[in-house]
Amino acid sequence: MYSLGINVGSSSIKAVLLDEEKIIWHRVLPHEGDFRNTIETILSNDNIPPGVKVISTGTEGRHLLNFNSVIESLCIEAALNDLEEKVDAVISLGGENFIVYTINEDLKIITEFSGNKCASGTGEFFKQQLGRMDMTLADIIKVPESAKAAPLSSRCSVFMKSDCTHKLNKGEATKYDIVLSLSDVMASKVADFLKKAKITSGRVLITGGVANNRFILKYLKEKLPDIEITVPEETTYFEAYGAALLAKKSGSPMPPFKKLFKKNSVGFGIYPSLITANGKVNYISHHRGEVMAGREYINRKSPSS
Repeated sequence: MYSLGINVGSSSIKAVLLDEEKIIWHRVLPHEGDFRNTIETILSNDNIPPGVKVISTGTEGRHLLNFNSVIESLCIEAALNDLEEKVDAVISLGGENFIVYTINEDLKIITEFSGNKCASGTGEFFKQQLGRMDMTLADIIKVPESAKAAPLSSRCSVFMKSDCTHKLNKGEATKYDIVLSLSDVMASKVADFLKKAKITSGRVLITGGVANNRFILKYLKEKLPDIEITVPEETTYFEAYGAALLAKKSGSPMPPFKKLFKKNSVGFGIYPSLITANGKVNYISHHRGEVMAGREYINRKSPSS
């Protein structure tokens, strides 16, 4: 029995095709805001077996797909149970947010702690800063042993970006130093979220493409010596894998290619010109009086006085 899971992420589309428990193929493609064409590209380039059951998860974009959908937390639970990963927490390191899920003994999610709305320290921010230094994620392996992390202003993405630029322009840091510095900031944010979740020991599983940055893992292990950090082979498509598992029972038949997306439209009302309301406006002419002796007045001083 074939099943397909699709995860509509904030920066990429992840898809996994299963035949029972076996992964036939998995895909991770950045969508750059155009997730429709990205999904079509994934599904058109791979043979989809007839009768496959499919389910989607991820951001609100999943609701535009013309088949069943499910929230990500259920996909995480399904993947944990299938892989028999006994952990105390799961950290989802996405392109635009960080989420910590605390897990009980039955591999069920108890609570979740999400990051703030600031982009500093997220995966997409990291990718953008690499681009400003003419680097890609693949260039991370080129970071030499001599590189060192420098302190950065991490309270705001704007300040952090300015800090990176300043250090580079002043020759206070190399681009490899900046890579380590950004990785250190991201690791610090993850460590803070774990502290909020009161996870100070045990085993923690990390999902998301950010987990492929070995320096983040290095700094995490330094900051959290009492926590065992594990990164599964399925980390970059973990939620999509869980969705494919759920699709076996809760998925719906794959629709025809031309009907992948639901018909939707966004409309804005058109109102009459403001000129038509001209007769409802009362114009009051400006009246300037004279100062008269014996009356009280407010003396408005100028800012310079």
